[in-house]
Amino acid sequence: MDVLSDLLRVFHLKAHVFLHSQFYGAWRVDTSGEQKATFHLVTRGVCWLHLPSQDVPIPLRAGDLVVFPHDAIHTITHSQDTPDPKLELNQPNEEGQALGRAATSLICGYFELDHFSWNPLHEDLPEVLIVQNDLAEGAALIETVTRFITFEIENNLPGEKIAIDRLSEILFIYIVRAHMKSSQFTDGYIKALADPKLGKVLQSIHSDPGYSWTVDKLSKRAAMSRSSFSEKFLSLVKKTPMQYVTNWRMQRAHQEFYEKKNSTAQVAHQFGYQSEASFSKAFKKHFGYGPGAARRKGIES
Repeated sequence: MDVLSDLLRVFHLKAHVFLHSQFYGAWRVDTSGEQKATFHLVTRGVCWLHLPSQDVPIPLRAGDLVVFPHDAIHTITHSQDTPDPKLELNQPNEEGQALGRAATSLICGYFELDHFSWNPLHEDLPEVLIVQNDLAEGAALIETVTRFITFEIENNLPGEKIAIDRLSEILFIYIVRAHMKSSQFTDGYIKALADPKLGKVLQSIHSDPGYSWTVDKLSKRAAMSRSSFSEKFLSLVKKTPMQYVTNWRMQRAHQEFYEKKNSTAQVAHQFGYQSEASFSKAFKKHFGYGPGAARRKGIES
């Protein structure tokens, strides 16, 4: 079981591009406050990223990509100077085009990952991810995808919208891969995915979430002592091994109700519960509503 693929499948990764423009002269872009994970791809020119946590703005060049997984406050502008609040937001300034000024081209979009109570992948991503074209491992792959996205946007061919969205989804996967291989983090869920021992355990849980897992069985999969395994798992994943098993079972169970409208008895059996009543109690405790409400959510969506 590829855990990353399983997570993205269950959480329904979707991506959309909402802005592709050339900016001339003085301008500023800020998509914070949208309650979405946004991204900005520089396809031409140079610009500057301003963050409240950084005293010095960060230069961005063609091929660089910035992702805000948690809708962090930010501004991208034409200048390293403090952004002028009087400049209209997200509006291309085309006056400079007539004057022959150099343009900066941006593609802006957002990523969505559905979840009903818990999403370890999204929760573990940092406030800001900067993938610089000349520094990131896997940059060649990211650059290839961004070239395809730019081609689709600029050529207005049949099927353009769906092609752009699907390519943006692939872009997200490459971003997570690059983050997994980077040295910018020392703990967290993504670190656990990349860890040879804990990664094997997570693969086992995702391969068969209904199995009668115990800490002893999982620690043997990791080839670690029970205490060392439990300590390392909690340190990286921020949950005990059995809490993770329960959370993933509940997430998968919700998916079964939401998408397939399966009966409570079927789902209880599928995820290792001996009785429908005990499963329903655990499900309601986890989500705050029962299986019936989960099915209705799916019907109403």
